[in-house]
Amino acid sequence: MIIKMIILEELNYINLDELSITLKAIKIDKLTIFSINNHLDFNINRTLSNKSSEVSYIELNREQFVKCINSMHFNFFDINPHCLYIVRDGNFTDIKNMFNFIDVYPANIGRGGSRSQKSHMLSPLDLRLSSYIMAMFNFNYKLISNLNTFNYISKDRYLSFQDKSSLYPNIRNYPHIRKHYSNKICIYNRL
Repeated sequence: MIIKMIILEELNYINLDELSITLKAIKIDKLTIFSINNHLDFNINRTLSNKSSEVSYIELNREQFVKCINSMHFNFFDINPHCLYIVRDGNFTDIKNMFNFIDVYPANIGRGGSRSQKSHMLSPLDLRLSSYIMAMFNFNYKLISNLNTFNYISKDRYLSFQDKSSLYPNIRNYPHIRKHYSNKICIYNRL
C-alpha cells in the first residue's frame, strides 16, 4: 500500500456541514475521516453530516482503530477510497505500525512518489488528498501552505537523492544554477 501524507503545523477545527457542502460542489459524495488519537479513552465518538455529501468523523484511539480495520464487519478495501486518516501526535512509523495488518492479512506501507517513474505525474491518490485538504480548509491556499510543515523540514526527509554540490565547489559560480540553490530548489531530469 502507498500513502500520501501532509503534516500540519497546528490544530484547526473544521465545520463538517461546510465540508459536506464543499465536497458536493467538487462532486465527492462521501468521506469518512478517522481521527486517531492515542490520548482518547475507550469511547468512540462519531459525528455525521449529511448537508450535501455524507461526511462521517470518527474519533478513536490507535488500539480501537487497529481492531476496526481488522474486523470482519469492516471491509477496509471498499471503504478506504473514501477515507482520510488523521493521526494526532504521530509520524510515518506510527502509521506503518497501525497498518501492519489489514483484514488480518500482513500489509506493508510505503511512501508514494519519490522513487516512481511516474513521480512527476499527479496520481489519483495525490489528487484525492489535495481535494480533501482544499475542501477542509475552504479552498484557502495561503492557510494550507502556511500550515504545511513540508516548508520547514530538511530535504533528506523527502528526497531520494543526496545533494552533491559540495563535491563540485565551482557549481555555485554559474548564475543559472546558483539561483536554484538560493531558493532551495533542486531540479533534475530523467531520461
